[in-house]
Amino acid sequence: MTSRSEKPGLQAERTQLAWERSALSFLVAGALPLLGAGPLDDGRAVLPVVGALLAILAVYLGRRRGRHFMVEPRTEVALLGWSTAGFAALILVFSAFQ
Repeated sequence: MTSRSEKPGLQAERTQLAWERSALSFLVAGALPLLGAGPLDDGRAVLPVVGALLAILAVYLGRRRGRHFMVEPRTEVALLGWSTAGFAALILVFSAFQ
């Protein structure tokens, strides 16, 4: 028989999928500037890289959260929340100068 920590159930799986969706959204938001016409300037080069790094961070935090599902998620949620806010601000700054 497996213990509760080895198989936490569907709630943990749904949480893992939510973190992976967050990672996918970082990739998509970072890739959108590449669709624009014109030369690859600073904003169009920085945003995909930052989006990819944040996607990797979200996947890592999601996997970490999945392993420690019964622990309060303050660190992971706060880090992802601040990362999302910072990335949105970065997108606004680069879009304002175009």
